[in-house]
Amino acid sequence: MATALALLAIEIWVRVSWDARRGKPGFYLSDPVRGQRLGKNYDGWFAGVPIHINRLGLRDAREYDLAKTARTFRILVLGDSVTFGHGSLYETTYPRLLEQRLRAWRPDIDWQVWNAAVPGYNTSQELAHLLEVGAAFQPDLVVVGFFENDLIDNRPLAPPTRARRALSALESLAQRHLYSLELYKRIYYEAAWRLSPSDDYRRRVQHLGAGDAESAVVTDATRLKGQALSRFEWLTDEQVRAVNCVYGMRADPAVVQALVKSPGFAVWLDAVRGFAELERERRYRIVFFLNIVPPTCQDGDVFYDATRLVNAFYTRVFSEAAPTVSVHDAFLHVRPSQMPNASGHAFGNSNVVKADVLFTFLRDRVLDDAVAAALSARAAR
Repeated sequence: MATALALLAIEIWVRVSWDARRGKPGFYLSDPVRGQRLGKNYDGWFAGVPIHINRLGLRDAREYDLAKTARTFRILVLGDSVTFGHGSLYETTYPRLLEQRLRAWRPDIDWQVWNAAVPGYNTSQELAHLLEVGAAFQPDLVVVGFFENDLIDNRPLAPPTRARRALSALESLAQRHLYSLELYKRIYYEAAWRLSPSDDYRRRVQHLGAGDAESAVVTDATRLKGQALSRFEWLTDEQVRAVNCVYGMRADPAVVQALVKSPGFAVWLDAVRGFAELERERRYRIVFFLNIVPPTCQDGDVFYDATRLVNAFYTRVFSEAAPTVSVHDAFLHVRPSQMPNASGHAFGNSNVVKADVLFTFLRDRVLDDAVAAALSARAAR
């Protein structure tokens, strides 16, 4: 009885002192296969911006009917926080900007770009996500957004046990209703950090704690100047070739070798091959979109080409599985000062560049055949 009263008092205290901009419970829910998923019909804040998750689990202000019309072309976008739009307004996430470009290009098509990204996801979770929702969503094209930390913590897909399903349901219940759950998590992180003898475990706990702290910011990111889309300078190829970042890093083949030798590389590669199998079997049309942005030169307002080997490596690996495009070279042609947080959780003009790169690639390399095939197959039914 005393414990129950103490827990109730803690919950009341947390609710009374809660800042709404930290977001209310229910944004993340437990998932027995993917670890976590987004709570459907969520309205609140996340990473400093207002968020709505619709009844299908998408970051979208609109609701959709799963049935398609004769003119519908549906693009399902999977990914992590970069694709979800961590800290970005919904209107300027790159999936939303992509849809606007598609509608301007071919207004005769009912374009639907569904942002199904989940902050924190890696490639194996994205594969599991597609296998779970693909049959119901029936995408005509699947775009898989990639960021370099998607290499971390991938796991082989396996059906969950009954115990795991039951535990996940209980976890989701707590995540949806308990404001004090975040307090208990912080206590857990601190205790695990101090008591665990494993350095690997300590690093993992530190990473999880940092992620929670970053997503639960109480500042109002909607007021950031960079959220507004503005005109920006586009450098010519000649200007890009003339860039010489004297104090910058140099492209290093050892970085690629380290990636291949990293403990999680083989499992990550299996997830990529899982997408390749879906593409090969024509169950889904897949396109990989690489959010690899070159570093900023410290002695000039330019990006410089120190990550070309890494970008080429990832492009080669993904291209063996499905059509692939990267934003890397496009960012060499713009000014970092005009690209808010381009190398991380991009927003504003940074997402404009990404949307333009993806739209141009899809228009020129993918959509003519894909749209014709999808609409003709639907007309034949």
